[in-house]
Amino acid sequence: MRPSVLFISKPIAPPFHDGSKCLVRDVARHLTRIDPIVMSMAGAPGLNAAEGALAVRSARAYGASGGFTPAFTANLRAATWVLLASRASVWHFVFAPNVRTSGAGRWMRRLRGVPVVQTVASPPRSFADPQGLFFGDLLVAQSTWTRSSIERSYEGSGLRPPRIAVIPPPVPDLRLPSAEELARVRRELRLGPEQRYVLYPGDLETSSGAEATATLSERLPALLPDVVTVFAYRRKSTRAREVAERLSARLPPASTRFVENARDILALLAGASAVLFPVDDLWGKVDLPIVLLEAMSLGVPVIALDRGPLIDLRGVLKVPSLAVDDWVRALVVLLADSAAASRIAEAQRAAIIARHRAEIVARAYEDLYLELVLAPMK
Repeated sequence: MRPSVLFISKPIAPPFHDGSKCLVRDVARHLTRIDPIVMSMAGAPGLNAAEGALAVRSARAYGASGGFTPAFTANLRAATWVLLASRASVWHFVFAPNVRTSGAGRWMRRLRGVPVVQTVASPPRSFADPQGLFFGDLLVAQSTWTRSSIERSYEGSGLRPPRIAVIPPPVPDLRLPSAEELARVRRELRLGPEQRYVLYPGDLETSSGAEATATLSERLPALLPDVVTVFAYRRKSTRAREVAERLSARLPPASTRFVENARDILALLAGASAVLFPVDDLWGKVDLPIVLLEAMSLGVPVIALDRGPLIDLRGVLKVPSLAVDDWVRALVVLLADSAAASRIAEAQRAAIIARHRAEIVARAYEDLYLELVLAPMK
């Protein structure tokens, strides 16, 4: 009988706006040597396997999707199902580590004795308590920065770190938006035919991203009068709308737009002249945010802060600091030099093909699963 892997995560069901759900979806759909099982909910559509991959089974372990963070009762129901009903050869935990969830995972692992791969879906606020956060036989970080942070936390506690692999997040094959879809986005943004836009696709209430982009956008009308800055954000907390209203009142309306919960993020990305990501705190996000990988795949130049997990981005234009002059200089040069923009777009596509295609990421995980199945670590 072929071995199987159970992905222990949030319910794998639309919408796929969450990095951990996207990771499970894309890895599970591309496994070829070990049967994938994902945790879903009643009534949710199943996942179709990619061509040549094994069929994906869905376990109806949740009663409802639970949004970004499933309720305690939903998690309890899912944990009970895993303990009593799972017969998988290996478990793959995919979540942002926290003491409560990691403690439950450690307890379940001890009770059932199933080997565990634990992916750090997004960096924790603090790495100070490694034994409380990490419990897998094998840990997977999605960037070298996170792996180094975990290793330092163990060493600082006088402990030997476990084995930690670095596997970057996957991005699926994307359909290029049509001319009609791009035109609709421009109409919704109320853009004139001569106007271009640059996009900040990040949270408003976390990190430096929104403020750094706002400071940059205040400088642009004098330098690039045809460029509009678009803030695209999801309302993950009540503060998001408050920040949006405050920034909207501060910034010039002629050259600034705000889009909450974009209904077609791929078309919004594809129509941009550049994607800006001056973010120094990725708490609550995948180390290499999926929206940036999507922009890279679509051929849109990405300008990112050269700090933290973002250091691992390949092919993008990196800015060494949050100083507004550095960002102004990078953006002005990029928008004025179409050949440079094309070179960056091609380098980004090459990085996606080499490192982030779903089948490549799935193969790296599959090697870990089979290693544990064949020779479980103690």
